[in-house]
Amino acid sequence: MKADNQKIYDVIVIGGGITGTGVIHELAKYDIDVALLERKNDIGMGATKGNGGVVHPGYDPHPGTLKAKLNPRGARMYPQLAKDLDFNIRHTGTLVVAYSEKDLKKVDELCDNARINGVEQVERIDAAQLQNREPNINKKALGALLAHTTTMIDPFEVAVAFSENAIVNGTDIFLESEVRGISKDEDGNFTIQTNRDTYRTRYIVDAAGIYADDVAAMAGIHEYKIQGRHGNLCVVDKNLPTPIHTVMFPCPSPDTKGIALIPMAHGNYIIGSTATMRTDKEDTSNDAEGIQDLLNGAHHLIPGFDDGSVIRTFAGQRPVALDNDNDFWICESETVPHFIHAAGIQSPGAASSPGIAEYVRDLLADAGLDLKPRPGYNKYRKAPVDFSECSDEEKDQIIAQDPRYGQIVCRCETVTEGEIVAAIHQTLGARTVEGVKRRTRAGMGRCQSGFCQFKVMRILARELGIPEEEVKFEEDHSPVLFGPVKR
Repeated sequence: MKADNQKIYDVIVIGGGITGTGVIHELAKYDIDVALLERKNDIGMGATKGNGGVVHPGYDPHPGTLKAKLNPRGARMYPQLAKDLDFNIRHTGTLVVAYSEKDLKKVDELCDNARINGVEQVERIDAAQLQNREPNINKKALGALLAHTTTMIDPFEVAVAFSENAIVNGTDIFLESEVRGISKDEDGNFTIQTNRDTYRTRYIVDAAGIYADDVAAMAGIHEYKIQGRHGNLCVVDKNLPTPIHTVMFPCPSPDTKGIALIPMAHGNYIIGSTATMRTDKEDTSNDAEGIQDLLNGAHHLIPGFDDGSVIRTFAGQRPVALDNDNDFWICESETVPHFIHAAGIQSPGAASSPGIAEYVRDLLADAGLDLKPRPGYNKYRKAPVDFSECSDEEKDQIIAQDPRYGQIVCRCETVTEGEIVAAIHQTLGARTVEGVKRRTRAGMGRCQSGFCQFKVMRILARELGIPEEEVKFEEDHSPVLFGPVKR
């Protein structure tokens, strides 16, 4: 999408993660002009794609914090959002497992937090109840907190759903648009210079994740500092010999919820995550010590856990606002009016996203933005077909309409050519191998793209009308091919 340099937007959101896309989804309800700028070539490329996807119900945040206010608010919104926007959601519940009397006291504290924060259906269960719910759990466990309302999402899928619905309702999204400078005009409007175009806007929402403080500094704002909390994660095969049904955490420390075993929204599992502060904002490398910590944490919860079930490791960084009591930093700038911070969105950021969006909306209204309902607003979005979830009768009907759905490309995840083509041509379509993977799960199975990546690459080349050598794996300058290959 090309910028209209004469246009003055009411709001420009900087950052296309689950926070920024949540904000544009919320603002699309109102009769205003909104745009989103994202420096990467796809939505959700930062902490969003490296997220476990647990929609924490809100028992953990310290009462009185922004987290305690926005986490329960956001979590309660997800079931209806999943219906409206047609994204996957899985009800799992959460266990916070206690191994000592000290742990049991912590469980009681968390139950008290839940009550104060307005979180319902949270209780302490004993060892027998715990073993009955999860037979493979460590027999040394004395009991646990059980939060019944915890759900699982795929944060990237949610970010795409937010974005596509916002686009349908008039929002402009500009990818590969890295902010290089911000100035304020004499008329009070902002000018934003990117690597591609110049944009003007009355209000800015800074949701740039790990780079939020750098973006703010471009506008002359130095009100907080962001540092990354690095986390290693392990992806575990769906066929885990010791399956679990509930998200499992040990009792938390002040800085982290601990190493968790997580049944994901799409059926496999994740072990995550470690928590180490890093000064290099681009460091998403794995380290052997961190991976071993994850495996040790898995064995602590499930002694029979099979290390051979791990099929992939990856890492991400969560943005932490320093010297802020581990809380979110969401407010209007103290020094530059109409500049809204949506920063420091660490855990439980994904769970809080819809609540954060409403909070940012209210901050914009308090700052003078006139929010009138959008005429003809469409609250719904339809997701592409998930062929693996269809009945045999439905599959036959789909194949009769489009034979490409009868061609399996990814055998591990039962992803068809028709689904990949749809992912490329949907409202916010895939442009890279990894973009297809995140939208369809082609390549996320046991073989990790060993059999399907070249097929995905050929489909991308054909549908985008480019040579195979120009197909990107992920970022710019990441071609899959460097020369001719044998056919």
